[in-house]
Amino acid sequence: MKIGSLFLIAVLFFSCTKKSTSDNTETGTHETVSVDKQNSDWQAGFNLTHDIDVDSINGKPVRFYVKNKKCHQLAIDFYYGKYRPTDEERTDTLLSLAVSEDNDLRPFYRWILNKTILIADGALGEYTGVPAREYAEKFPEEFFEYMEIDKSNEKYNFWTESIQYSGFYDTDDYKNPEAIRKQLISTMVKNSNKDLKKRITKFALDCFPNKSNLD
Repeated sequence: MKIGSLFLIAVLFFSCTKKSTSDNTETGTHETVSVDKQNSDWQAGFNLTHDIDVDSINGKPVRFYVKNKKCHQLAIDFYYGKYRPTDEERTDTLLSLAVSEDNDLRPFYRWILNKTILIADGALGEYTGVPAREYAEKFPEEFFEYMEIDKSNEKYNFWTESIQYSGFYDTDDYKNPEAIRKQLISTMVKNSNKDLKKRITKFALDCFPNKSNLD
């Protein structure tokens, strides 16, 4: 009788131990981060799940970017909705990443710049023009390929309007758009291996039209 009772107790103990171990075993393969809904409302139109294995940018899962040890923390915070660009120095830092020499991370940083352009209004609009212009100047072929993804031309219009609004360098004479265009064209042609002169010229005119065209 005692032997039977001891056997029953041992079976129950083993069963409970196994269940406890099973409950602590990771069964999922996707990694998500709890995101404060209030903090991420500004991303409503971004179509994000904040699951780095589900969301993708430039054909790669977001995991490819955010798990890269070189990825800037501000960029990661932007993706998760923890940092919303505003009129402060950190926004300058974040948007300037779009011209990174890191070919792996640049598409992620460009995505951030593009989304910021889309949500920019008022003071934030002062921060998007220069990095947008710098990206187009430094990577002209990549820029036009990126614009071609959107067949509606809406993205192109947002970018050129952003540059037109706040894409002036300190050395630019805003009263002389022709000189600014000349410099822009020269830089983009120099950084391009393809014959993009015609497209670059149109882009420059869209960004810095003659003042009479704005009246």
